[in-house]
Amino acid sequence: MRASRLVLFLFVPGLAVAALAQPPARDIPARDTPPAPAGNAIIRGRVIVAGEDRPLSRVEVRALCAPLKINKAALTDGNGRYEIADLPAGRYIVTFARASYVRASHGQQRPLGPGTPIDVATGQTVTLSEAALQRSGVITGRIVDEFGDPMANVQVMPMRYTFVNNRRRMQMSGPMASTNDLGEYRLFGLPPGRYYVSALYRNFNAATANERASYAPTYYPGTGNVADAQRLVVAPGQTLLSINMTLAPVAAARVSGVAYDSRGRPWAGAFVQLAHVAGAGVYGGNSGSVATDGAFSIAGVTPGDYTLRASLPNTPEEVATADITMSGSDVSGIQLVAAKPATLRGRVVFETGGARPPAAPTVRFNILHPGPNSPPAMSSLDSPRDDGTFEIKTSAGRAIVRAGVFGGGEWRLSRVLLPKGVDVTDDGFDVSAAASIEGLLVELTSRQPEVSGEVVDAAGARVRDCVVVLFAPDQRRWTSGTRYFTIARPDENDTFRARIPAGDYLAAAFELDDPSVSLNDPEILQQLRDRATTLSIGEGEKKTLTVTLVEAPVY
Repeated sequence: MRASRLVLFLFVPGLAVAALAQPPARDIPARDTPPAPAGNAIIRGRVIVAGEDRPLSRVEVRALCAPLKINKAALTDGNGRYEIADLPAGRYIVTFARASYVRASHGQQRPLGPGTPIDVATGQTVTLSEAALQRSGVITGRIVDEFGDPMANVQVMPMRYTFVNNRRRMQMSGPMASTNDLGEYRLFGLPPGRYYVSALYRNFNAATANERASYAPTYYPGTGNVADAQRLVVAPGQTLLSINMTLAPVAAARVSGVAYDSRGRPWAGAFVQLAHVAGAGVYGGNSGSVATDGAFSIAGVTPGDYTLRASLPNTPEEVATADITMSGSDVSGIQLVAAKPATLRGRVVFETGGARPPAAPTVRFNILHPGPNSPPAMSSLDSPRDDGTFEIKTSAGRAIVRAGVFGGGEWRLSRVLLPKGVDVTDDGFDVSAAASIEGLLVELTSRQPEVSGEVVDAAGARVRDCVVVLFAPDQRRWTSGTRYFTIARPDENDTFRARIPAGDYLAAAFELDDPSVSLNDPEILQQLRDRATTLSIGEGEKKTLTVTLVEAPVY
């Protein structure tokens, strides 16, 4: 079977597909998905702009009923009215979405909170109360240089902290904006939440002008140190004005060298990029391409620690890297030599006695490379042979394999075994450049332990507007890509459900006012551990749990 083509993939902790196993009966056909039931009920209503009593057109309104697999949508007309017809009887959640407005649900108690379910009978017409959509947030300001003069073409970005590759990093979280000739910028379409603002001057003429000065990435209120950046809170419909910054000049330098592919040939056309090691998901605007003789040169590089990385978009598993420190002087003579990708060959097996394995399943493999400067997580979609065998390529280094059936929500990862039964599910294994790892066994299960239950407040009343975090008490499991962490939310029946590997866990429920927060961050889990409910669950076991709402962590 030909090797799968790999593409960059952002791994979301707690949401990766997982699984357990024994060889499956591959000739069992996939179960047919029953058609959605027909109906004659109607949900209708009107949408307006919050605070203006003005109808809002082209709002996407959806009626969702998970048990019936119903997901029907309609757009509001010029009067803000909508009608969703031919609905079967059931319990529905109705949502509203439009660009530059905050997503909403009928009956929600706060922005981005869960909606109130609507019980719809056969043939019934339900007219909902008016939905008022809040405009999304805006941050505006002005960027000037050290003399107070406006700076044009400065890239301004909303930023948030994430926990990636076992490190807290600040990364872009929303569309960026460029300053105009007056140095003004406007970040719009921001969901409510907490943000940092960064400004990055890209000197596109540095390569020809050979400028020896530039401006370092700057964070509001005007610091080059990420730790000193000031966090801004954006409420629904709020515009934060005068978020101004002054950029300070720093000595700039040039990085140059040659790049070769894994066969030792000049790597013509490869993309070379400098990434700040400390920082912040900002690439400093420093990048270039490799010439036909393998030479590359990047000008206008500000002081700091960087990882220099070269790769081709169509072969992201073949990379060349080097760590460099810039202090205002040119760095030349760098040699980047790509390492040949490693090849992983093995077999996917499904346990017997559970759900029917899909016929000709499409399996998503996620190859994680833990470490602060490791290559991004990589993903491939593959249809294994009839005997379940597969072949995928990945970068050299420590590799952790995650896999599951694409679109098959019941299947989870159980184990990943090397030959002779060596279990590498959680700790991974070392992969050398150009190596071939044979006999990898990926076991999937549809009978992973399941936890369900309810969240109650101090008075014992059920709570639905909250998030439930389940995580291992062992801090060694608090890593990016761990299987021992998951997030659940109570559904329209006030019940949460989660599938997790057997073991000991802590469960904490709290109100989350910023859905973008990386809840797998160890700093957050450390705050939750003393407030959490304990839980132990065995192989194939199902448990019911009542979790008491606790104070939200500070993030």
